[in-house]
Amino acid sequence: MLYKDFEEFFPNDAAAIAYFINIQYPDGMVCPHCGEKHLLYQELGKPKHYACKRCNNHFSVMRGTIFENSSTSMRMWFYAINAKLNGKKGISGRQLQRETGVTYKCAWRMLKLIRTAMGYEQERKMFEAIAEIGEMYWVENHQKTKT
Repeated sequence: MLYKDFEEFFPNDAAAIAYFINIQYPDGMVCPHCGEKHLLYQELGKPKHYACKRCNNHFSVMRGTIFENSSTSMRMWFYAINAKLNGKKGISGRQLQRETGVTYKCAWRMLKLIRTAMGYEQERKMFEAIAEIGEMYWVENHQKTKT
């Protein structure tokens, strides 16, 4: 995906969060505490946080993902994922630092979490969706060999 295309697809952080919610909750958002689907509302000024009117609990839509405790914007995360998946040899922490303006520590941590999450089955659907945007498809071969 070209940077121009990335900018059009994710013009702001709210668009990136909305995209993530559509991937994470394809059948609609559900309260993780009581299972309610209809009485959920977004907390004012907190685009990643929702509350349930039924059980009065608050939760983050990033719960259980690599983004859960991150203060880095979703656009930065999606840019890092796109760079990691679509780069010929991936991307280094220093290169991500130069391209995004985050600290090296932040860039290194993001890439480490992305690499770790790529091995988790439950995280795979997010990477498939982002890779599909970049016109790259990753197919795994799960054949076992006898030794």
